[in-house]
Amino acid sequence: MKTRLIRSLVVAALTVFLGTPLLHAKKVEFPEKDPAFTFVMPDGWTTETGKDGRIYCTASDGFKIGLVASPGVTNADEAKALLPNILKGMSDAMKCEKYKAEEAHSGEMGKLWLTSMEAHCTSDGADMSLNAVVFSIARGKYFSIVGAAPAALNKAHDKEMNELIQSITAVE
Repeated sequence: MKTRLIRSLVVAALTVFLGTPLLHAKKVEFPEKDPAFTFVMPDGWTTETGKDGRIYCTASDGFKIGLVASPGVTNADEAKALLPNILKGMSDAMKCEKYKAEEAHSGEMGKLWLTSMEAHCTSDGADMSLNAVVFSIARGKYFSIVGAAPAALNKAHDKEMNELIQSITAVE
């Protein structure tokens, strides 16, 4: 009797496990036409290619980021100067109120140099977080990751975003 129960539970568990599609992290190359780097997208996220070769990555709860080539940036000082412009442009497009940007933070993570900045505002009564990261990893080219989301949703994706950024690797 006990053996039959255990066998039934094992069969049920295997049926559920094997019948459920496994989510696998997806490695993405960017830019699509002449890849300079790859990154690993979090499980369950999807990608879509936008205009000018941008890639948008979206989580199942609607959290979304965009990756963009930044050909006008040729050095770290220009990258740092770009951040406030990106965030202010996002804020203006969202018709934000109470806009306040934090200080930029720069540093290296392996072969990846990056600078990042966060801003906060209110849009349609919702507390929003706006984020921009400019980084360089390959052949002196610079790229940006941008996103705007309700503050709570942004915070919920901190770990995934850190993992995504840490996964960036130059294409040799």
